[in-house]
Amino acid sequence: MKKLLMIVLLCLSGLQTAFASCTETSASADCVEPGQLNLALALGLGQRTNPLHQGENVPLLLIPDVSYYGDRWFWDNTTAGYSLVQQPDFVLSLVVKLNQEKGYFQRWFAGNLMTYSTSGSLLPPEVDTGATKQMAMVSVTEVNKRPTAWDAGVQLQWFGQGWQLGMNLMQDASGAYDGQNASVSASTQVPLAGGQLQLGANLHWKSSKLIDRYYGLDDSELFYLQRYRGEASWQPEFRLGWQKALTPQWSLLSFYRMLLLDDAMTDSPLVKSSRVHTWFVGVSYQFF
Repeated sequence: MKKLLMIVLLCLSGLQTAFASCTETSASADCVEPGQLNLALALGLGQRTNPLHQGENVPLLLIPDVSYYGDRWFWDNTTAGYSLVQQPDFVLSLVVKLNQEKGYFQRWFAGNLMTYSTSGSLLPPEVDTGATKQMAMVSVTEVNKRPTAWDAGVQLQWFGQGWQLGMNLMQDASGAYDGQNASVSASTQVPLAGGQLQLGANLHWKSSKLIDRYYGLDDSELFYLQRYRGEASWQPEFRLGWQKALTPQWSLLSFYRMLLLDDAMTDSPLVKSSRVHTWFVGVSYQFF
């Protein structure tokens, strides 16, 4: 049951519903009526790549999208919150959300990674002429289990005609890594081929404590390697999507995202790639 819950939480992060107050001046396809439960399910083919050594790529086959907005309280996929300020073009909220960092270490669709063979996944450390140990590539199966974390903080959103800006400032509320993360985002949409083309960009900041907890190596792990301590990381992300309504319930849906990892992560012996690619092509059904 726990694995099933984590699968759903990971999939929920693939689709996000933009929230705006539905008024005569700001109503759009993105706004959400207060007191309305929204449930949609996308069926198709997709994948999220894993930048870690021996990390499993995550198939995206079914992606649920669930949200509910009351007068103040709301639930939007993996985020729950309370809106302090609600204006037609601005929303300020207190939020709690699932931190996605553990997703690279556990492939919930295929079960526990520890059941897979690690033969040939770990290279011996190189030694220079001065007999100094160098970093080796490290499999995710060779390190201690990384924790599940929940973050709490402030979320700001600005809305305009066809565009949206956002900002989040979050603190670990679960004691899993005792650090912070933040992000700024911008998105817009334009008509294309009978549907809507969405363009967006995010800039993520992750504190040194967060990076060190998930990608660092401490004295309890792989004693023959140099210790690696993570530093604060800046990670830009670019998003491209297209959706076309076929009927009031059915839509064509596709998206592509690319996350760029900086040296704070790629210097870790756990990390093999500086990019994470996520893509999906399929159809979506809106139940209500």
